[in-house]
Amino acid sequence: MRKPDQTKEIGQAIVVATKPENLDALRVWAQTMLDIRASKAPALQKAKAAIVASTDKKVLAPILQVAWKELKRVGWEERGLPARMAMAAAVAALTLSGQGAGIAALGGAIGVPLFVVFGAGGALAGVIVDEIRRKK
Repeated sequence: MRKPDQTKEIGQAIVVATKPENLDALRVWAQTMLDIRASKAPALQKAKAAIVASTDKKVLAPILQVAWKELKRVGWEERGLPARMAMAAAVAALTLSGQGAGIAALGGAIGVPLFVVFGAGGALAGVIVDEIRRKK
């Protein structure tokens, strides 16, 4: 489970990685994710709404950039040699299959909004909204 300080640091990193002209769009996206999360809609309807609301590249790019750095830190830098070799082989196989990069990008574009709506990412969306409001 992620500590509140880590969530705040990641939220701040996302806000910093976002171009100033895209901060309003990021705030609206994060608030939309919180609204979808709080709604009484069925899970499938929430998932569809979250994915549809997450089609703006200028909003998702900084989130995916920070998520990639965090994933790299946890999934690569804090692993031993055998785990690194296995992951490198999996990435190589996926990349060499031709459409690996597109699949990976699609996975992130779908995974992030679902994490925010159904997982522990609700706190992250709240931090993003608060950081943008504080910054303005």
